[in-house]
Parts: sequence; C-alpha cells; structure tokens
Amino acid sequence: MSTSPATYTVVGMTCNGCVTKVTNAVTEIEGVDDVDVDVSDGTLEVFGEADDAAIRAAVAKVGYKIAD
Repeated sequence: MSTSPATYTVVGMTCNGCVTKVTNAVTEIEGVDDVDVDVSDGTLEVFGEADDAAIRAAVAKVGYKIAD
C-alpha cells in the first residue's frame, strides 16, 4: 500500500450519499488499496497505485467532477 495518498478536490458533493457513491466507484478501480472521502472539505484521498485517469473517470461516472 502506498504511504502517500493521491489527493483530489471533488466538486458537487453535498451529503453522505455523495460520499458513498464516490467511495464505491473509486474502490472498484484496480490498484486502489483504500479511499477516504470527506464531504466537508470536498476531498478524495486515494491510497494505492491506481491510474489517475481511471480515478477521474470513475468520479465523473457517478456524477461529480475533480477540480483541476
């Protein structure tokens, strides 16, 4: 497991349901060891060796956007 997570800002999350959607989508990606999503500050931390493009696509697929 990677010790330093990749951190993203997710636009559009407003509730715990949003957290669940993003968590479930990103957890399914090959190479992801763990995910931490915080709705209060809009962050997504991904632990592991997952592809950046795959993470962005998974988040977009469930209706959110990662800020650049």
